[in-house]
Amino acid sequence: MVADRQLEAQVSQLTQRLEAQSQQHTQELARLSAEAEELRAKLRKELQRRRDSLREQKLDTAFIRQVEWRLTGVSEILRTVPKNKGLYSDKFTILGVPDFMLEFFPQGRDTTSLPGHCSLFLWSNEGVRLKYRLRVGSHSCVDEDTFDGRIAHGHSNFCHLEAQVDKESDSVVIGLEVIEVSHTQEIAPGLRLVNAGPEAALSREADVLRNRHIDTVEWRIRDAVRRTKEVPAGFFICSPLFSIAGVRDLQLEFYPNGLEGSKPGFCGFYVRCPSGQYTLSITLFVGSAKKGPSKTEFNGNAAKGLPDFCRLSEQLVEPEEADKADIKDVICGVIVSNPRLEEEETKKELYV
Repeated sequence: MVADRQLEAQVSQLTQRLEAQSQQHTQELARLSAEAEELRAKLRKELQRRRDSLREQKLDTAFIRQVEWRLTGVSEILRTVPKNKGLYSDKFTILGVPDFMLEFFPQGRDTTSLPGHCSLFLWSNEGVRLKYRLRVGSHSCVDEDTFDGRIAHGHSNFCHLEAQVDKESDSVVIGLEVIEVSHTQEIAPGLRLVNAGPEAALSREADVLRNRHIDTVEWRIRDAVRRTKEVPAGFFICSPLFSIAGVRDLQLEFYPNGLEGSKPGFCGFYVRCPSGQYTLSITLFVGSAKKGPSKTEFNGNAAKGLPDFCRLSEQLVEPEEADKADIKDVICGVIVSNPRLEEEETKKELYV
C-alpha cells in the first residue's frame, strides 16, 4: 500500500511537471509568434518606405524602356491563386510615360482555352500608342496597340507557365520592353501635349547624317494662285523642317504677297536656321529666279531672304496631277554649301 501511494505521488508530480512545461512551451510559442509577426510588420513597413523613397527620388525614366517583374514562390501561387484571379505589379514609368502596370493571371482567365496557360496584360492611360514586347520567362510576343482609356491589352493564352518557371528558385520573370511610344495628353479643351518618344528625336538626328551630302531642297507649293488670295501681305507659309549639308532644322518661309510694302505681285522668300550658329553659302530660288550664292551668317532665329524676291506670276508651273490643269504650282527651294562640313570631310586624323 505504501509503495502504491508513493508511485501515485510520483505520477502526480510528473503530470504537474509536464503540465507546467506544456504551459511554458505554449507561452514561448505565443511569444515567438508575436515576435515573428512584429518582424513581418517591420519588414512590410521598410519595403513600403523604400518604395516611397524611390518614388520621391523621381528617377530619370526618359531612356528606360524595359521592366522586369520577378514572382517568387510560384508553386505556392499556383496552389492558392484560382483561375481568373490577377496579380498586379506596382505602377511604373517608361520613357517618361507614367502609370503603366502589368496584370498577370497564373491560372489564366475565363477566356483562357489552353490548359496550363497563363494570361498577361498591360495597363496604360488614355492617349498612349505603343509598340511593345511582353514576356513570361523566355516566351515573348510583340504587339502594337492604342490605349483609348485606362484599359489593358494583352493575351489570355500567353504561354504554358510551368515551362517558363525557374525550378531552382521557384520563380518566373515577367517583362515588358517598349519599342516605340507616343503619348498624347489633353491638358485643357483644345490643347494637347504630344510626346513622340525618343525615337522621333533619334530619327531627326539620323536625318542629319543621312542628308549631310545633300545640298538642295525643293518645295512645291500647290495652287499658288489660291494662296495669294488666302494669305495677306506680311504672312507666310512654312515648309516642314528639314536637314541638309550637316545643318539641322532648316525651314523655308514663302510670302505669296510679299511683306508689308512689297511691290505688287512680288513674293517674298526666306530661309530660317533656328538650331545654332552657322556661316553658310546660300542660294534661294523661286521657279527660275535665283538669288545667290551669298555668304550668310545664321545666329539665332532670324530668317534670311528678300521681301521682293520675284514676280510670282512669272514662276508658276503646271501641277503634278494631270486632272488639275486649271491650277498652278510654284517650286521654290534652297541650295546650301556648308564650309564647316567641307572642312570636316577633308580631315584624315582623329584627335582624342
